[in-house]
Amino acid sequence: MLKLDLIRLFEDKGIENPSQFLKKNGLTAHTVSRLLNNKVESISFKHLETICLLLNCTIDDLFAWENNDKSDLYKDHSLQKLKRGKKKGNIVGKLKNLPADKLSQVRDFIEELSKK
Repeated sequence: MLKLDLIRLFEDKGIENPSQFLKKNGLTAHTVSRLLNNKVESISFKHLETICLLLNCTIDDLFAWENNDKSDLYKDHSLQKLKRGKKKGNIVGKLKNLPADKLSQVRDFIEELSKK
């Protein structure tokens, strides 16, 4: 089953109030509620583009796929890249708990990633 996985993405980006964030950036309260509660049968390209631009991500980042078919029928399917592992928690919260020397290592790592 393909579904929107926005909460994970907002947590990864350190956005504590996704509802307020989306409303502030032009989405209606009704649309925001549907998106964040995964009550979406369809989504407009306009909304997909808006979210991707706001979060600096691609369409792939917005979705997760769960294979409800327990067989190996889809084991090599391209949708496998949308399978999300177990929720790992808020990265910002984890950073807040790191000691200063580890934060320095993280900063260096991020600098290297930013150069690519």
